[in-house]
Amino acid sequence: MRVISLINGSLISENSSVYALNYAKKLGATLDLVHIKGTDSLNEVRESVEDISAIAASLDVENEFIMFDNFKEFKTYIQEKDIDIIFCSTRQNHSIFDKSFVQVLIRAQMAVDLAVVKIVKLSMQHSVDKIVMPIRSSKLSVKKFSFFTTFALAYDAKAEIYSIDKVSKGKMATIDVQQERNRLKEIIFNLRHYLRIEKLLDYKFSIKHEYALAEGDRVKAHIANHGYDLAIVGGHHDRSFFGQHPIDILFKNPMLNIIYFIPYKDEL
Repeated sequence: MRVISLINGSLISENSSVYALNYAKKLGATLDLVHIKGTDSLNEVRESVEDISAIAASLDVENEFIMFDNFKEFKTYIQEKDIDIIFCSTRQNHSIFDKSFVQVLIRAQMAVDLAVVKIVKLSMQHSVDKIVMPIRSSKLSVKKFSFFTTFALAYDAKAEIYSIDKVSKGKMATIDVQQERNRLKEIIFNLRHYLRIEKLLDYKFSIKHEYALAEGDRVKAHIANHGYDLAIVGGHHDRSFFGQHPIDILFKNPMLNIIYFIPYKDEL
């Protein structure tokens, strides 16, 4: 099994690769450092490879550097190899929905999961003490939970699943403490199979639930109040990436490093 990290010689792609390294280490996978030729400086790319390979050696992760002449060659490689996931960085002040190489990957709809990494704070990828995964209600796919859990275990981080229910102003005004408690119990019941996995893996995560008028704003406020080091958010190949989803607000003036997990053909 192989994990791919796309590099272009930038510090952002180097930082993204460290997340990929820790992910690969936990799974015992090989990391492929991949560059597709374009306008990037090949000298800077090779310098990045040396830096990332040094970190890989310290983590005892096997890695290879592969360079392709074009995207078609890269797609063929994906089809022929056992690829677990592709990590790709995106600029800090860049929307995931703008025209970019990330969009090329999404539109290609290759049979592989994607992890789009937005780096806000350099060097934060070396140590993750608190990680959060916001979800809608109790909608959580096995793929997304597996990805989140891999990072929590890789960094031995305190992990939280943060559930949001969107409600109207009128309903918000009528919700009392007991209703909130009952709703949290319902969500925990709905996610009980993940709690079983938690016990089997001997690690703990917490579940927190809140009602909100605006999901994205509520998530940003929660992150600001609790000092997380990394957020995992989800997206889908088979849905439109050109409309605005409430969670997209995290990509506007982000406060922390974010990994936008895009599983191949996942419904939740």
